[in-house]
Amino acid sequence: MHSKYGLLVLNSKNVQKLKQLLTSAATSLSSRLYIRLNPDQPRTDELVSKIYLNSANSCPKLDVRLLVSDIPGKIENYTAIGEEKPEKIEKIEKKYKKVVLGGTFDRLHNGHKVLLNKAAELASDDIVIGVTDKEMILKKSLFEMIEPVEFRIKKVVEFVEDISDGAKCLAEPITDPFGPSTRIKDLEAIVVSRETIKGADAVNKKRNEQGMTQLDIIIVELIEGSDEILNETKISSSSKRREDLGVLLRPVRKVPRETDRPYIIGLAGGIASGKSHIGKYLKEKHGFDVIDCDKLAHTCYEKGSSLNRKIGEHFGSDILIDGIVDRKKLGSIVFSDKSKLRELSELVWPEVKSKAAEIVEKSTAKVVVIEAAALIEAGWHKSLAETWAVFVPAEEAVRRVVERDNLTKEQAIDRMSSQITNKERIDSSNLVLCSLWKYEETRAQVDRAVNDLMKRI
Repeated sequence: MHSKYGLLVLNSKNVQKLKQLLTSAATSLSSRLYIRLNPDQPRTDELVSKIYLNSANSCPKLDVRLLVSDIPGKIENYTAIGEEKPEKIEKIEKKYKKVVLGGTFDRLHNGHKVLLNKAAELASDDIVIGVTDKEMILKKSLFEMIEPVEFRIKKVVEFVEDISDGAKCLAEPITDPFGPSTRIKDLEAIVVSRETIKGADAVNKKRNEQGMTQLDIIIVELIEGSDEILNETKISSSSKRREDLGVLLRPVRKVPRETDRPYIIGLAGGIASGKSHIGKYLKEKHGFDVIDCDKLAHTCYEKGSSLNRKIGEHFGSDILIDGIVDRKKLGSIVFSDKSKLRELSELVWPEVKSKAAEIVEKSTAKVVVIEAAALIEAGWHKSLAETWAVFVPAEEAVRRVVERDNLTKEQAIDRMSSQITNKERIDSSNLVLCSLWKYEETRAQVDRAVNDLMKRI
């Protein structure tokens, strides 16, 4: 049985066996590994980076924490990794009282920990952290999947106060490049990566304009990583977000299901998201029954249907030609007015849902997929065990719509504005897929999702 926590003590001798010790930790622990340096092993930036880089490779599923303090008192039961025992460390005078740093800190990873460790080494009183939000995150790759700022702040504070020896972590959301760095007068240093030195220079320039003291700039080298899809060479949150595509991000709902009846999932996605391609792949490769609700909706407009009658009553009889809805005329009304689109949707959704239920009832497949662009807007996801969201960045969706439907950019944007945002759709889903890259990458995400799904059911 794996222990939850472990402690690895490094000294000048066993540090040469770091990789082997981390590999041992990976097989012995389930949650977290604390690492402590004994007095005979100097703490250097190179060693800190080496510890976190090797941890990312040798025990990627463990939350590795290099202590600046002694062993946290709240951790009583831990497994010793290796044979070294912790020796008493003399308290060292910190160089600064207050330091500041900033970042997004999404999916807190070992690259972040190098920065945070440096701040904890330097500050005796306060470690002030600005955590980016809103406009500050919109240009990041897959920003729609970034964790809520409150969650990111909580993770950062917990990590810093866990490894430090008494310094308080003061974290806050920021929506501009400066945040607390140009507001708090008695800050002494700013911790940055080599890629963000210009930001530190801008902070000092603004502090100078405001009559504040200049901050010492502490540069930390980022940890190397590799992501060929995103073309990145450092461990990054963007890569971590991409790794989460096709992975269950939120627990499934407990929905009653009779024995031998299909497991039903929702597949939602905006215009030109690649949803239909994924639905087709799920049907052809994995044998799922896929109900295309967009196509199903078209059957509801057949001559003499109850939907046509309801639409005529609601939007005016002139919307009907020989008992059939004039789709072009209806489109000109609803796509330019969100409230009208909502009114139409509330007429269409119940009809489509009823037809979909009939198809599900007759299905003999193990899994049935309800594919619907407005699945979440209609609230159907609340009655399904799980919902998968498909998306591409808004600018890519606009490009695809312009190319596919021969519309102007303005027309494409107007049509997309009638839907909920990618962020809203993702926040209501259990699993996320992105079709931004080559088909092979999208299909790999789907295969991963299906693999895990079949284990769950």
